[in-house]
Amino acid sequence: MHTLTPKKELTYLQSLFFLFGFLIMSWIPRFPEVKANLDLTNGEFGSLVSTSAIGSLISLLTVGHLVHNYGAKNIMRFSVLSIAASLILLTTTHSGFIFLISSVIQGGATSAFHIAINTQGFSYQDRTKKPVITLLSGYWSAGAVATAMISGVLVGNISLKIHIIVLVLAVLLIMLFILSRMDSVLIQPNKNPGEAYKVSDLFKGFRVDSLVSSAIFCAICLEFSIGDWAAIFTKEDMGIKSGLHTLPYILFTLAMITGRLFVHKLFKKFAMQSLMTSGALLSGISFLCGLATVHLLGDTNKILVLIVLCISFTLAGLGSSFLAPSIMNIANLRSKSPASVVIGQLGVINNIAIFFMRLIIAWTAQATSLTFALVIPAAMLLIVPFFSKIFKNA
Repeated sequence: MHTLTPKKELTYLQSLFFLFGFLIMSWIPRFPEVKANLDLTNGEFGSLVSTSAIGSLISLLTVGHLVHNYGAKNIMRFSVLSIAASLILLTTTHSGFIFLISSVIQGGATSAFHIAINTQGFSYQDRTKKPVITLLSGYWSAGAVATAMISGVLVGNISLKIHIIVLVLAVLLIMLFILSRMDSVLIQPNKNPGEAYKVSDLFKGFRVDSLVSSAIFCAICLEFSIGDWAAIFTKEDMGIKSGLHTLPYILFTLAMITGRLFVHKLFKKFAMQSLMTSGALLSGISFLCGLATVHLLGDTNKILVLIVLCISFTLAGLGSSFLAPSIMNIANLRSKSPASVVIGQLGVINNIAIFFMRLIIAWTAQATSLTFALVIPAAMLLIVPFFSKIFKNA
């Protein structure tokens, strides 16, 4: 077994974050085709997609403890295999029941890999004293936007089934290879009996940091909503066809990448509290202004509508880019528990909240319009500054 240098380890971590985003976001821009396969309304489709929260909740309650007790290697391998299998089923089935089961499996596997890979990132950060969590999140976003661009090109040219199967198999093999190369630095099982986490600790040691949980929930709602609905919104509500309907989503994600890769340069110049407030306000206000403008424009000038959406989505992505990873980093600093447990416990609270928020948005879209429904997550960003004191001493 060879030993990796810190530089090589970081390269592998960056690659895994990139491929993780590339894999799990690959089907998002093709949601209109998935929805058509199932022949569902917006409310029904949104409800089915929301069931991934069930699997996520199970993972978030258990995987942090499993990583701490048994190490990261097997969990990461099993997770990526499960993501791959469920993603193929999600994009090929015409059965709502099979979609539901696959959605739950994917939600659980995605959260499991998220916990394990972020715990590995915190481990690297602690060992090297280099702040890399926000940077690694940028690589995740880079993978998400790369796969969105590919999807935009492939829409109408390559079937959804072929696209996903080929992509999934290729990414799966690469990720398994990288994990095998990282074997020597992956988090090892805890060997101190006094520090072991038991099943009873899932609830006994559960700690809710209300400020952190509230802040991250308000900060990530727009990102989740854009992932769920951006392609459907621009294609079906705005009437923008071809691969162009993925452009606002791509620009949103590109802006998130830019923010996450370069925001560390602002950390020494501005207080984190003011950066958090400014970012949240920029994101929420720009997105709300974009929605209001396209509502007033109607469908008379689709080019102008697309331009407005691209600008508002870009500014929204830039403003919200660093919020979630920064809050997750502060949550780890505020807790005495292992990083894997902190990530899991933080995720439990927000996953439950996101589940209900997704249902609210889906059925608001069904009862009114998707434009009106998307006002909800954008408005929630305006609440984030009220929790900014968690960064006061950061």
